[in-house]
Amino acid sequence: MERRRRITDLTREEIATFVATHGGKPFHAAQIARWVFGRGVTDPAGMTDLGRALRDALTQSFDVTPPAVTWNCDEASTTEKALLKLSDSGGDNVEAVLIMEGERTTACISSQAGCPVACVFCASGALGLKRNLTRGEILDQFLAVRSRAESHGRRVSNIVVMGMGEPLLNYEAVLSALDTIHDPEGGGIGARHITISTVGVAKGMQRLLEEGRPFTLAFSLHAPNDALRAELVPFKAAMSIDAMVAAARAWLKDTGREATFEYVMLAGVNAEQEHARELVRRLKGVRGTVNLIPYNENPGFTWRRPSPAAVDMFAEILRAGGLKVSVRKRKGHRILAACGQLRLQALNPGRV
Repeated sequence: MERRRRITDLTREEIATFVATHGGKPFHAAQIARWVFGRGVTDPAGMTDLGRALRDALTQSFDVTPPAVTWNCDEASTTEKALLKLSDSGGDNVEAVLIMEGERTTACISSQAGCPVACVFCASGALGLKRNLTRGEILDQFLAVRSRAESHGRRVSNIVVMGMGEPLLNYEAVLSALDTIHDPEGGGIGARHITISTVGVAKGMQRLLEEGRPFTLAFSLHAPNDALRAELVPFKAAMSIDAMVAAARAWLKDTGREATFEYVMLAGVNAEQEHARELVRRLKGVRGTVNLIPYNENPGFTWRRPSPAAVDMFAEILRAGGLKVSVRKRKGHRILAACGQLRLQALNPGRV
């Protein structure tokens, strides 16, 4: 049976068309969009300033029930992870994470159910790719995390499309959802605070550059050379390091935004001092930040987190070489907050 479209799948333009075909006025469309995206109310019964006929039409035409959400919480690191039930996938789920640190409140959302990239250290690709998420399923994550943040008296300030999946392989849905999250009457999140994380998909990168989207860009690098990167990120469509560097330069020129280079550190694999020195050579002169991510260990995986001393030495070599460096704090490991861990546990308990 064909899946009913979720009310969150509708763009503003589609809402306006729906309202017009059901005898409504343009301001009714604005009301519906405000209820759904501005306030997170997807059940028309709660849209109190909307006429009965339009509310009934919405209920009959679309799936208006919010997805079932299970939350795992880690009070020690102020990180909470949501597992959202997908309506058509035989028990499959999608993950989103709420990270609260100081005045910054970040929602990390997924773009696909599973992931085709299959980074060897990541749980997201362990079960392969199920399918792309729809625009609505991406926005459902945002609405769930925003509501959760508000229950803590906080407002989501940052969005990162850095959960399960490769965003540029689901370009239309991801960018449509981000446009709504960026919309002042939708999520109201500034473009500078919205980040797309990618292994580097040439076709998607070209579209981003051509369309001039003002979001922030993060490249999943993970190695200082292409040979090692191919072992860790065995995805044939991933751009070479030189191509990513060129894309980062073009992004800076076109948008004024510096890119980030994400680097998951694996003990004995890519976290030695010689790797740091090689990385300095590869990225010398590039304006951007290297974000070092000491591995968040997955039960059932053999990869290990480097020692704090090794991380500090790696970072110092990069800084001495003229690179800007940040080191991600360890958060959420008690609740399997790294990409794909909670979903893998739910679908295949033996792996986690």
